[in-house]
Amino acid sequence: MNTLLKIRNADDVGAAVRQVRKSQQITQADLALIVGKSHVLMRDIEKGKGTVSLATVLQVLQELGIQLYMDLPEK
Repeated sequence: MNTLLKIRNADDVGAAVRQVRKSQQITQADLALIVGKSHVLMRDIEKGKGTVSLATVLQVLQELGIQLYMDLPEK
């Protein structure tokens, strides 16, 4: 069953990444190897640091099977 999560800030994204990563029994180091980034960067994502590029966050989300949707306002 999928869970919808309202994302308000980088901390929310980080918490979701951490929760899914742990549920899949993947370490930060293993995830870093899979996406070709450093484990420090994985830690920064999970801590909600806003200095991580959007492209990197999207790559991590894709690897974990997390889908991102946007609710766009009408005109």
